[in-house]
Amino acid sequence: MFRWYDYWIKGIDNGVMDEPAVSVFVEGTRETVTAAEWPPKPVEHTPLYLRPRHKLSAEPELMGGEHASPDGFYQAPLTVTDKVEIISWSTDAFEQPVEMIGTGAAHLFVEIDQPDTNLILRMWDQAPNGKRQLITTGYLKASHRELDETRSTEGDPHHPHTRAVPVEPGVIEEYVLRLYPFAATFLPGHRLVAELSNNEPLVDEHNSLLPPDAFHLPVGRPVTHKVYRDAQHPSRLVLPFTA
Repeated sequence: MFRWYDYWIKGIDNGVMDEPAVSVFVEGTRETVTAAEWPPKPVEHTPLYLRPRHKLSAEPELMGGEHASPDGFYQAPLTVTDKVEIISWSTDAFEQPVEMIGTGAAHLFVEIDQPDTNLILRMWDQAPNGKRQLITTGYLKASHRELDETRSTEGDPHHPHTRAVPVEPGVIEEYVLRLYPFAATFLPGHRLVAELSNNEPLVDEHNSLLPPDAFHLPVGRPVTHKVYRDAQHPSRLVLPFTA
């Protein structure tokens, strides 16, 4: 970064413009990938569906809502509890290395009982010994669920954030979270774990390293969330698998 500033601000010809435009560190393999553009490799945005028993699968759910009951959690305000409720879904252990590089999305069909909530999704690489590495995150305030249809593409949604539209309690809405760009290879034996909450845990493998002012503003009211993932409500992650 300093060399880039030296070139553009100070006029120092240090060769930075002769280097690849993109240089990405890939979690898992710990390799560096370079290219002229982002993403550095061809990708295919592919869904992983939320399934019963907290599973993630490449196959969509076939059961209707009368059989595939929603997952859910109740979050009390952090003024009365320190506990942040989290629900999660995970893949089976990968048999071969699986590489993902780019942006992603989470399409979640959720019913809440309040006019607003936060939806916070964190994606982890979990090793066979249980150790986890945070791969990427996505954040969306439910009242800011509107999409910019002209800019949004598969696996790369955009929200205008020009107005707040209160949620009608008790109605199932589709919320599309943009997952921040990431680069990771899930090694054999590892699992992909997706966690959903409406507040950020105060202390865990990741947040214990953050300063106190790095957290999003918590929801100040009790909220019940129901996450539907049946044939009519295909809640899913859409992830950038490299070709």
